[in-house]
Amino acid sequence: MNYAITTDNYTQMAFSNIVNKIDKVKTETDFRNLVLELQACSEPSFVAFIAFDHITPTSLESKIFGELSNEIEELMSRKEVLEHCTNSSSPLSLHQFGSLYPRSLYLLPVHAGRNERGALLLHIENQDEVEHLSWYWSPITAHLVRAHIKISKQRQVAITKRERDCLLWACEGKTSWEISQILGVSERTVNFHLANCIEKTNSANRLQAIAKCVVSNII
Repeated sequence: MNYAITTDNYTQMAFSNIVNKIDKVKTETDFRNLVLELQACSEPSFVAFIAFDHITPTSLESKIFGELSNEIEELMSRKEVLEHCTNSSSPLSLHQFGSLYPRSLYLLPVHAGRNERGALLLHIENQDEVEHLSWYWSPITAHLVRAHIKISKQRQVAITKRERDCLLWACEGKTSWEISQILGVSERTVNFHLANCIEKTNSANRLQAIAKCVVSNII
């Protein structure tokens, strides 16, 4: 692969056009095709997009869009990489994670909102370009993160409005009886809705169901 880099590729790309395309994505197939398009029109800088999904309130798993070597794919799931992407938004050379990884590959974490995280892998030969390219790609990555979350929600558990109401009040520490008084229903009905949420989210109790729905942005 040719790893030469210039800034012309990025100044010529219309930011608004890219964002419009991202906003029109409706399926994961659309999303993957868009990532391929971004790779093609910005080669060699754009290497891959990494989405981070909560599997528990305190742990993440990575999902990679783009072709990477097995070694780098494994690196993307390592604890130190996930911690960097959780706690920082600064670009970091993969070489910092081990001498076997290239200095020219940079991990750019982006925090797009509550529990909304992602990252880009960028190929940057000239260190003087790191700040410029990070500035260019960060807002685009934020749109990619939100698009991926929108797609993921299509596959998420569908809870009803009443189930959501019960969960929201349970988040506030209300008991089933207190929720029943607020919503004007019986305590038995509240317990029925919360039990549905527990079953739908494959949780052990209402606290776990609440946690799963919060980190998944369902509530």
